[in-house]
Amino acid sequence: MHKSRKASLDPARRKLIDALAKTNPPVSLKQASRAIGRNDAYLQQFLYRGTPRQLPELARHRLASYLGIDQRYLMDTKIPISGRSPLGGRQIAVPFLNLAADAGGGTHIDVSIEGNDDSDRISLPRHMLHRLGSQNSTALRMITIRGDSMAPKLEHDDLVMVDCSQQTPSPPGIFILYDGVGLVAKQIEIIPNSVPQKLLIRSENPAYRVYQRRIDEIQIIGRVIWFGRRL
Repeated sequence: MHKSRKASLDPARRKLIDALAKTNPPVSLKQASRAIGRNDAYLQQFLYRGTPRQLPELARHRLASYLGIDQRYLMDTKIPISGRSPLGGRQIAVPFLNLAADAGGGTHIDVSIEGNDDSDRISLPRHMLHRLGSQNSTALRMITIRGDSMAPKLEHDDLVMVDCSQQTPSPPGIFILYDGVGLVAKQIEIIPNSVPQKLLIRSENPAYRVYQRRIDEIQIIGRVIWFGRRL
């Protein structure tokens, strides 16, 4: 970037440029914009068009988590760039959905994260998410499993990570879906040559029945790509 152009920016915008320049590997404005759930030109417009005038608090926290720095550095303060976040490194903040997926019955669905407190997130290393095959970190959500229909693969109170960008059960796998009754965790696969297209929905626990749904009768929230369990 031309020095005179950078010099014309306010301190908060210059700090963002410096933070991006110190990443390894380098991160573009487009990549950083996507990482905080905004359109590709969001940070470009913030820097050079003054829109928005200031980064919203949620965007600032997400960006700082992504870059692995103290969020106060991106404000007009004297916090040094070396003031790293407690976890350090390149972190991705994955939000928790304020609901649970029954591995049996189900609950009313609400997958919105608007208004969620920033504390309702878990920060994980970016390289770990890439190893899980996630290409879009903003599509990741954490959710708790309730019930025993997916036991022993998924147990009651397990924490699972859902990739909401993967909403097509090909290949088959474990998904979080709304089946018309409630939000559930199930193994689903497409039934070949079915017209209209149908899905086979099964549990890991043989005590639960296998059933079918037309694909337009359900809402697939995303594919389960990771789970954690208390020992």
